[in-house]
Amino acid sequence: MTETSDDIAELVPKHDNLPISEMIASTVKPPMEALDAAIKAKDSAAYTKAYADLTASCNACHQSAGNPKIVIQVPTVSSFPDQDFRPRK
Repeated sequence: MTETSDDIAELVPKHDNLPISEMIASTVKPPMEALDAAIKAKDSAAYTKAYADLTASCNACHQSAGNPKIVIQVPTVSSFPDQDFRPRK
């Protein structure tokens, strides 16, 4: 996700006179850093909060950029419904 936001900032620095790279830096980078820290710390509560904050930040950015139809949400189902990733005992 970091690479994608970096690519967007580089490839689309402005959109309709909006400073996209600055918007990403101010709204998306902080929760991305918190998400990365939570992953490294293996802190599931911090991960859940950071993911929710990132989702809200993405949606706020889309709203302020005039694209409210682009709504990010926390997945409600697994991308791998036929796989069980729980550790075996």
